[in-house]
Amino acid sequence: MHRGVSSRPAARSGAGRRRGAAAGRAAACGLLAALAAGASCTAFEPDPLTPAGTSVGNPNDGWLVDGVAVPDRAAGLRSYRGRDHRHGSRRSVEIVTETAAWLAERYEGAVLHVGDLSAAAGGKIPGHSSHRAGRDVDLLFFTRRADGSAATSARFHKFGADGLAVGVTPPVRLDLERNWALVEHLLEQYPQDVQWIFVSRGVKTALVSWALAVGAAPATVERALSVLHQPADSLPHDDHYHVRFYCAADDLSWGCADRPPIWPWVRRTFDRVGHAATDDAALRELALGEL
Repeated sequence: MHRGVSSRPAARSGAGRRRGAAAGRAAACGLLAALAAGASCTAFEPDPLTPAGTSVGNPNDGWLVDGVAVPDRAAGLRSYRGRDHRHGSRRSVEIVTETAAWLAERYEGAVLHVGDLSAAAGGKIPGHSSHRAGRDVDLLFFTRRADGSAATSARFHKFGADGLAVGVTPPVRLDLERNWALVEHLLEQYPQDVQWIFVSRGVKTALVSWALAVGAAPATVERALSVLHQPADSLPHDDHYHVRFYCAADDLSWGCADRPPIWPWVRRTFDRVGHAATDDAALRELALGEL
C-alpha cells in the first residue's frame, strides 16, 4: 500500500494521511475487481475523528487507523521485519515495548526480537490470515547456545518438547527461564489484554514444566494452560510466539471487535461479552481451532 506523496516539506495531518491511505485502498480494490470477474471489495473508511492507533474489527478481518510503528530499536527490543508490517494499536505497541524494557532490566542484555504486527492501515498482509487489526504480534523465542551463553541474533529455529532446536548443530536450546519470564509478565501484568499466546504443544509443555519446577504462581500457570495454545488451522508455531491482544477499552466504541473466548479472569468496567461475536460460525471456529 502506497501513500500519496506531498511536495510540501510540512508533515501531513492525521486526516491527510487517512485520505492518502483511503485512496490507496480504493485503488487496490479497483485492481482486485479488474483481475477477478465479479470480485467485490469495500475499502475501509474510518470515522475522521477516530484516534490514531485505533484497532477496528477483529484480527482476521479488521483494520487499523494510523497504526503506531514499533521502533527498529528500543530498550531491550530489536525489530527483525520491515517497517511496512510493524504497526499496531496504541495498546499493543505499549505492551510490547514495556515488556521488552522490563526483560532487559531483569536480564542484562536480554533482547526481545519483534516481527510482524500489521500494516499501517491494517488489512491483509502477506503470509498471515490474521495480523489485520494491529492486535497480533510475532515474537522470537529466547535461546541459548551450546556453551550456555544467550543467543542475540534473530533465528527461526524449530523447537521440540525437550527444548532443543531441531536439526541444529551445534545445538541451540530454549532459554526457558527468560521465555517463561516473558509469558509470566504478560499474564500477570496484562491479564485484561492478552487473549492468546499461540505456540506449539511441545514448547508449551517445556514452558509449563519449567514454571511448575520453579514454583510459579498457580494462578499464572492456570492462565498459561489456557492462553498458550497450538492453532489447529496453521503452522504449529514451534519457532516463535504469536501473541494476540483483546481490544483496548477506548477502541470498542470505534468498532473494535473481540472474538471469543473471553477468559474468566478478564474483568473491566465494560461488558466484553456484549462486544464479542457469538454467532454459530465464530463458536464453531472456537471449538475447532485458531480464531
